[in-house]
Amino acid sequence: MDGVKGKLLEIDLSKASHREVKLEKELIKKYIGGRGLGVKLLGDLLPKNVDPLGEENIMLILTGPLTGSIVPGSGKYVVISKSPVTGGFLDSYSSGRLAPEIKFAGYDGLIIKGKAKRPSYIYIEDKNVEIKHAAHLWGKDTFETEEILQGSGEEEYGTMCIGPAGENLVNFASINSDFFRQAARGGIGAVMGSKNLKAIKVRGTGDISCYDSKGMMDLVLKHKEKLKESAVVENRQKFGTPSTLDITNEAGMLPTKNYQSGVYKKAWGKLDSEGVSKNIIKTRGCYGCMIACSQITKTNDNEEEIVEGPEYETVGMFGPNLGVDSLSAVIKANIKCDKLGMDTISAGNVIGFAMECYEKGILPKKYDDLDLEFGNFEAALSLLDDIALRKDLGELMANGVEKMSEELKEGSEHFAMHVKGLEFPAYDPRIGLGTALSYAVSPRGACHRRAWPPSIEVLGNLEPYKIEGKAEYVKEKVDENSVFHSMLVCDFPAKWIPLSVEDFATYLNLLTGENFTEKDLWETADRIETKIRLFNNREGLTREDDNLPPRILKDTLPEGPTKGNVVNEKDLNTLLDKYYEVRGWSKHGIPTTEKLKELNIKGE
Repeated sequence: MDGVKGKLLEIDLSKASHREVKLEKELIKKYIGGRGLGVKLLGDLLPKNVDPLGEENIMLILTGPLTGSIVPGSGKYVVISKSPVTGGFLDSYSSGRLAPEIKFAGYDGLIIKGKAKRPSYIYIEDKNVEIKHAAHLWGKDTFETEEILQGSGEEEYGTMCIGPAGENLVNFASINSDFFRQAARGGIGAVMGSKNLKAIKVRGTGDISCYDSKGMMDLVLKHKEKLKESAVVENRQKFGTPSTLDITNEAGMLPTKNYQSGVYKKAWGKLDSEGVSKNIIKTRGCYGCMIACSQITKTNDNEEEIVEGPEYETVGMFGPNLGVDSLSAVIKANIKCDKLGMDTISAGNVIGFAMECYEKGILPKKYDDLDLEFGNFEAALSLLDDIALRKDLGELMANGVEKMSEELKEGSEHFAMHVKGLEFPAYDPRIGLGTALSYAVSPRGACHRRAWPPSIEVLGNLEPYKIEGKAEYVKEKVDENSVFHSMLVCDFPAKWIPLSVEDFATYLNLLTGENFTEKDLWETADRIETKIRLFNNREGLTREDDNLPPRILKDTLPEGPTKGNVVNEKDLNTLLDKYYEVRGWSKHGIPTTEKLKELNIKGE
């Protein structure tokens, strides 16, 4: 199959050994790559009930058939493991040079097993694979680590590494690539740290074959012309993702002071597209992407303090969510999180939770010397270091809001904003029932990347609190993203140009020489999401975990266009019943025998 290398590189850190593993063509046809291949491999290779931070857990670093090609957005990789946050399936995505270099080196992905006896990093150059000592890297931040790994030579390498947060097993530690790109959600950096693995460095000198190069180029050029007509692309090229704040603040779903409100008036002109545009230096694109939606911004007070971003999520979680209206402050937090190796979404959420605990007098008095009032950004910056080093209050916060609330008690679980242990992203799900459902059923915990119902509940014409059609819509969007994340491509170009699943079936056929139909890909997505559900069921996750925090189910939003909104628990349960039904799962959220037979996964 053109475009596919047909093998994985398995590295056992405990044994300091490696071997090539053949990837059967039928497995690729059935699960494609990326997320799909990942859940199949994880279920097959990982024993039941292993400790996510134990030696038995594995890490899969996977590409997809389209990785490294000229298809828009084809420069991504996914890291898949058992989550230290949820105990279930975890897939975390990033972009950067690492993804194509893995393919150029001759592999479709890496399987990382075991635990190194000492801090180590993996070096791969084509067939040459070495596990090297990393004592000189341990303790360094991600920027320092990448600079050392790249060295001063002419050759560039694809790299991924963890910072102090990953080394100290912070529950929301990230993996960095190309300095400002992160596989961040779900604590994947902690899994890497638990293996004494500081970094991976890859360079390949091979190429990627394409069945129909002319057809591929013709289609790319056609979509490039279509891109020029997209108002969304024009907006993103100018402002990046921070322009999303214009939408969320106007709609009343912008997290403010730990989701106590959905509007933040101080954000206008400071944290929205207008505010961020004043600090943009230049734009940058990912490998293989024609959009270039990433913005390089600087702080107001230091020309050398720059970041690729901040993305909307970071602005939302370190801005309004903390009662902060300073873009420079948000950028400083972004840089610090990137260097320490922490997810900005979870970090901002955890600090917002701590600030509300402080506001309500729940935090122990011994922390009263630390002023954690909303708006105190200096305290927030200080806490980031403490979290990464597990120092003082940071020791408690490093475990995430779920475990933090279990420790503090005193009613704090009411406003601990998470699903399955994973902290909320920067959208209040009280905007509509579809959004609420998408959070509840997301297999990796609270997530806006599986489906984004505000596209119809805010920007479309479907009434936000109407039940009819929501379960079907969420399934469709989850499956659509499952196709994109298995190919493996960024869904931004797909949705902004826009491109369809049928378009990507054409791209896949032009690359591989196969004959995938759009129907094939929708069925494959259904198979992938059902396999993920089976894995989570196996690891003990049930319908009871498909739930939302009490604040979302009991507290109405106090102001703005969403004033009075709350997600009724009865409505959520009705939607869960319907979602399971359209998925072919039982009312307990377990895939039925008939569904497994239909998808040809019975007995796997």
